Amino acid sequence: MVNHKTNLTSAEIAMLWNTYIGDTMGICILKHFLKTYHDPDIEPVLQFALRSAEDHVVKIKDLFTMEGIPVPRGFGKQDVNLAAPKLFSDVTYLRYIHHLGRTGLNAYSLAISVSARKDIRQLFREFLEHTEVLFDQNSNLMLQKGVYIRSPYITYPQQVEYVQDHSFLGGLIGHRRALLAIEIAHLGVNIEVTNVGKTLLLGFSQVAKSKTLSDYFKKGYDIGKKITEDLIIKLKEDDNSYPSTWDSTISDSVIPPFSDKLMLFHTNTLTAIGIGDIGLAISSSLRKDISVMYSNFILDLAPFANKGAKLMIDNGWFEKPPQSLDREALRNHNTKD
Repeated sequence: MVNHKTNLTSAEIAMLWNTYIGDTMGICILKHFLKTYHDPDIEPVLQFALRSAEDHVVKIKDLFTMEGIPVPRGFGKQDVNLAAPKLFSDVTYLRYIHHLGRTGLNAYSLAISVSARKDIRQLFREFLEHTEVLFDQNSNLMLQKGVYIRSPYITYPQQVEYVQDHSFLGGLIGHRRALLAIEIAHLGVNIEVTNVGKTLLLGFSQVAKSKTLSDYFKKGYDIGKKITEDLIIKLKEDDNSYPSTWDSTISDSVIPPFSDKLMLFHTNTLTAIGIGDIGLAISSSLRKDISVMYSNFILDLAPFANKGAKLMIDNGWFEKPPQSLDREALRNHNTKD
């Protein structure tokens, strides 16, 4: 029997690279949270999140070094000002960790499913277990503090039924059937996630050093506000409850706790996650008017995301992700006419 270690696949490299970049950013944010929290009950959650992120970064760095892959620069001490005053409330910290946990559960589950090497699957399984513990700890604390945002409730089904006609799919005008539970769930989750993004972007717009970036963050906040309003309208039309729209308190500080580079990258990440959530919602929503609404959201978010990527490039902050070889460039390298 021949034992050999195969090279990492493109999927494995991509998932590891993205995790490294994201966790170096998360470390900066969590260090600021730990310097500025008020409620001692949230410290264990923040500490566990920080330890987990630091563990991930060390293990991926060692793996890349062993494989001969350049270690990404990501983010570091230059991207966080630990002397900066508190910008967001403790409630925002909890809601942020909740959002971070949900994103991590999805990302690591995907990473396990696309990884071939046993050691990589085991590594991502460890990361998933860390995230599961963090998500449970944070959720329990949010419930204890009364700030957990629940999805809207519905009456329990009374019997099994089958759809009888095409009107179930609805139309853009006229009478529409009541929302399905899965449609309500996605409406609620997207309201919650968008509210977290709105809070962060409003804070970023307040402290950004660059006027261009401040305006960009405010634009993102305005897009998020419009999306939230449209989502709530859909729930109100059916007399359903909806998640809290309250944006957690933002202080009057204008001293940036994070670099413009980190805030812009984080905004791009939030936008990408938001587009992904909307895509998932489209696939689960059978009513045509809801699908059209979500599609319009993407039409608003796609140009915003493109602008964010261009701003990263213009400022020299866009760290190029791993990519395949440019065979055309190689073929033309020594070609002479």
